[in-house]
Amino acid sequence: MKKETQKYLRSAALSIVVLLDHVRKLEGSDEPLASFSGPKFRDSVKELATAIDKEATRFIIACKPPALDAEIRALCPKINAGLFHLVKKADSIPKTAGKLYLEAIQKAICRSLISAVGLINSFIEEKIEIDKAALYEVSYTSASGIFWEHCKTLVQLPADNRAAAMLAWQSSVGSLVKDAVEELDETVKEYKDSETSKDCGNQNADDEFSDDSMDDLDPDIPPGRLEQVLKVQRLLTSTKHACDKIGLRCIRDCKVLDEEHVMWLDRLVDLGKPVQDAVDELSAALFIDDDSWLQQVEIESSKLRKVLSELITLAITFVDDSHLKWFETCRKQLDAAHESTSIVR
Repeated sequence: MKKETQKYLRSAALSIVVLLDHVRKLEGSDEPLASFSGPKFRDSVKELATAIDKEATRFIIACKPPALDAEIRALCPKINAGLFHLVKKADSIPKTAGKLYLEAIQKAICRSLISAVGLINSFIEEKIEIDKAALYEVSYTSASGIFWEHCKTLVQLPADNRAAAMLAWQSSVGSLVKDAVEELDETVKEYKDSETSKDCGNQNADDEFSDDSMDDLDPDIPPGRLEQVLKVQRLLTSTKHACDKIGLRCIRDCKVLDEEHVMWLDRLVDLGKPVQDAVDELSAALFIDDDSWLQQVEIESSKLRKVLSELITLAITFVDDSHLKWFETCRKQLDAAHESTSIVR
């Protein structure tokens, strides 16, 4: 490849970095939500990504030895123009389309721009460096840095803030709370199985030194804590049911996407994160080595009830009336020592 072509490619990569810096600051336009259509936006991005993908494939072929310098110089402006139009489309998204929706679009486009720079870097000697903060923001790794793979992800953009909220909820709050509950359930089961094995061993002395004996295995639950563990297990199970219900009945089944509902969906995910954190902290408190474990369990249980109650209070704002009674019951279970008040909109 000629030196002039190398310089040309480097210049093209620098232009893409400028676009990347712009997208990282994406905040949405001031246009009204009624003027924007998520599905139409997704379809237009799909067409654009497909076109960029084709040009990128031709570009890679042209860069392979022996390099076709004229072809490379002809393709670079086409790829950059496609990326520019992609960013321009992102600029048209109104702020009121939803924070989660904007973040999903922003990350998808940033990944594509970063991988485009990576693609060019693979053919030039003087590499273009990308801000590490930008890589961290989109969880970018070199293993996934194949340009056309990122083009494919652009066609899978969420259609609206409801879809973006559902993806965010499933990948964070829903799945992590579910994992915590399943892990504790498994720990309790192993403990009970171990206790049963010990009882069987006491009744059958001949099995005391057999390979099948479980007597030498210490349970994960420290002695004397089973009662508290079972209480926490019930609380975490209730938390999981509430999170599942919110994911399905509030987020998935949200039929209206005006500005109020869009903000509601964003806030549900925001308030779901403290619930997720509280579940982790409570689970960890059960296995503290020193005598402070019980006090810490009580503190973390109180925190979880508080943040879960706040989440449920927000959830009932727009949830269908047919589910109000369920949420009221859930709130009563969070604080059985106090009489639960009726839900008032």
